[in-house]
Amino acid sequence: MDEPVIPSAPPRTVFLETFGCQMNVADSEQMLGRLTSSGWTVVEDPAQASLVVFNTCSVRDHAEGKVRSRLGVLREEKRQRPHLRIAIAGCMAQREKDDLLKKWPHVDLVIGTDQFGRLPELVEGLETSGRLATTAFADWEDDAGVHALRPEGVNAWVPVMRGCNYNCTYCVVPYTRGREKSRRPESVEDEVRRLVGQGYRQITLLGQTVDAYGKTLGDGSNLARLLRRLHAIDGLLRLRFVTSHPKDITDELLDTVAELPKVAKHLHVPAQAGSDRILRMMGRRYTRAEYLHFVERARRRMPEVELLSDFIVGFPSETAEDFQQTVELMQQVRFGGSYVFTYSVRPGTPAVRLPDDVPEEVKRERCNRLLNLQLEHQAAAHTALHGQEVEVLVEGESKTDAEMLHGRTIGNRNVVFPRRDGIVGTLQRVRIERSTPLTLFAS
Repeated sequence: MDEPVIPSAPPRTVFLETFGCQMNVADSEQMLGRLTSSGWTVVEDPAQASLVVFNTCSVRDHAEGKVRSRLGVLREEKRQRPHLRIAIAGCMAQREKDDLLKKWPHVDLVIGTDQFGRLPELVEGLETSGRLATTAFADWEDDAGVHALRPEGVNAWVPVMRGCNYNCTYCVVPYTRGREKSRRPESVEDEVRRLVGQGYRQITLLGQTVDAYGKTLGDGSNLARLLRRLHAIDGLLRLRFVTSHPKDITDELLDTVAELPKVAKHLHVPAQAGSDRILRMMGRRYTRAEYLHFVERARRRMPEVELLSDFIVGFPSETAEDFQQTVELMQQVRFGGSYVFTYSVRPGTPAVRLPDDVPEEVKRERCNRLLNLQLEHQAAAHTALHGQEVEVLVEGESKTDAEMLHGRTIGNRNVVFPRRDGIVGTLQRVRIERSTPLTLFAS
C-alpha cells in the first residue's frame, strides 16, 4: 500500500511560539513584523507552517524543557515534510549555540538574542548556507520599532534597553542577553508617538534592569529623563516600566514617578531574599537594610505606591533561618504582588559551582509558604479598598466573563466591572464592591 501523501504547507507561512518574559514577547513581535514585511503569512497551527520558530527562555530549565518537547514532536513532522524549516531563537539559542544543531539534526537555524532582526534573510539563505547558528552579540538593531507586529488593544510594550551588567550568580541573562545597551531616547519617543497615534494608550518600557537605562549612551540620558520626555506625548494615558534593580532606583527616578501623573505608581524591584548571607552569595550588591531603605524612600514620596518583588527560595545552603528572614521581609514590606520561584541550577552561571543542597520538597514547601503569605497580604489590601472609588484604565473584555470589562489601577491592581460601551482605552472611576486576593470587583 502506498504511503499517504502528506500535504505541504503553503510557502512562506510561519508559526511562532514564545516562551518566557515580556521582552521575549516584544522580540517575537519584531520577528513576526519583519517576516510579514517580507511577504510571510502568520498561521496559528505549526502543521500549516513552512517555518516554525520557537523564541525561547533560559531563566529556568522548565521553559527549556517545553522547547525540547516541542522539538521532539517536530522530528517526525520534519521527516514527513522535509522542506519544513525549524528555527530556535532567543535565550536558549544564545546559551547553547551550535550545540543545538548537534543535538537536534532537524533544526535548521539557531538565532541569538541580537540576531533576530535578520530572521527573514537568514531563512531565505538556508538553501545556500545550509544549517546555521548565528549568535554574535551586536549593537541595537534600532529601526524605531517600525516592523513590530503587535496585537491590537490598549497596551504596547517597548524595549528600551537589553542586557545586564550585574552578574548575579544564579542568572543567565548576562550570558544570553549580553552587556547593557540602551536605545537612543529620540528613537524611543518616535516609537511611542507612533503607537499612541495607532490607538495604544498604555506603554510599558522594558529592560532587564530598566532603571539602568541610558548609562551606555554617554549623553546624560537616564530613565527619569526618558519618562519626562514621553509623559508629554498627547494621547498617552499611562506609562509603566519593568524590571528594576534596587541599586539603580535613584531619588531622581522616585521623584519623577511621584510627580508625573501618567506614570504608574508601581515599582517592580525584586528583593530575591531577605538574608544578607544569601544576598551576598547571589551577588545582589545590596543588603536587607538597603532594600528596606529603598522601600522607605519610595513610600515617603508615594504612600500609595505598589511594590512588586521576585523571590528565589532554596538557593544553595539556604537554612531555615535564612528563609525565615525572607518571610519577615515580606511581612514587613507587604508587597502588592510577588513572583516566587524555587532555585534551579542554570548551566554557565557562577552558582553552578555551589552544591544544590536544599531538598526539592523543602523548596516546594518554602515556595508555597511565601505564595500563601503573599495572597494573605493581597487579600487584606483588597478588602481595605471595599467601598472606595478608584480610577482604572479600561483595557478590554474580562478573560472569564464576556459581560464584564477589566482594567488596572495606577498601582497595577486588576479590577473587573460591568461592561459599558465605548470606554475601552479610557480612564474611568469605579467603586470597589468585593474582591479576591487577585482581583477587585467594582460597580
